[in-house]
Amino acid sequence: MAMNPMQKKARTSFLLGMFLTLIITGLIIGFLILQLSKIQEEQASIVYQSVYVVNNDIQSGEVINGKIAKQEVRAENVPSNAITDKNFVNFITDVSNAKIAIRRGTVLTTDMINIEGKAITADVRIQEYNMLVLPTQLEEGNCVDIRFRLPTGEDYIVLSKKMIEQANSDTIWIKVAEEEILTMSNAIVENYVVEGSLLYATTYADAGMQGESSTTYIPSERVRHLMSRDINIVTEAYSALQEIYGRDISSHRTVINEALQGYGDQALTNVETDVGKEIEKMQTARQQYVDGLSTY
Repeated sequence: MAMNPMQKKARTSFLLGMFLTLIITGLIIGFLILQLSKIQEEQASIVYQSVYVVNNDIQSGEVINGKIAKQEVRAENVPSNAITDKNFVNFITDVSNAKIAIRRGTVLTTDMINIEGKAITADVRIQEYNMLVLPTQLEEGNCVDIRFRLPTGEDYIVLSKKMIEQANSDTIWIKVAEEEILTMSNAIVENYVVEGSLLYATTYADAGMQGESSTTYIPSERVRHLMSRDINIVTEAYSALQEIYGRDISSHRTVINEALQGYGDQALTNVETDVGKEIEKMQTARQQYVDGLSTY
């Protein structure tokens, strides 16, 4: 039966609508497929890194071990000083505690941790030393002993288990308390005086498992006297010094004193020369640092 014009027009409009609907639906599906493909490509390109995250709130001074867990995090969100498998043993020990309060879910970083498990007392400072002989493979986060060796072979531990806060080719930064600053200053001067002596750092093989060494270097009588009058040295530290210096001091200092006596007036010249070199290195490093700031 022949269609009348109205029916034919309605049928044509219906078919046209269906056709347009199919085209729009196809475009939408195609767009969704492209978007899904793009998202999958982006997901595939994301790099994840294993880090340690705090799984319970940790208060300042609280032991960290047992309150953290490994977690996969997008590498772009990982701080450069995050705790990873590579540096875990250097920072997480049974006594490592938190310097600050850390909230659950926080990526743990090296600057949040007090590796020595000791409270940071009011006299602790970050000190820069550029006159030490450093291990060739020394890295930030390593723990070291600072040792003083005489040309006759006697070798003394000046500072024990100090974590390297920062390091470059010839300079390290470490945390030291007042009595340690004075002890190091004494060792530095004596190293300058005695030709052939060596002030150097040795790295712990496994800082997480090894306890700190006992110091064996005893500063000069003048420096010990200065320590006894220094109000910046906390009481607990001074008591520890008294225990150390309660040993047979004469036997510990005899060899060093004999080495020093052989230089007489030359001692001052040696010190002046090496201190000059020390200052020059610090000034050069400082200028390079300032120049670097000016480029930003």
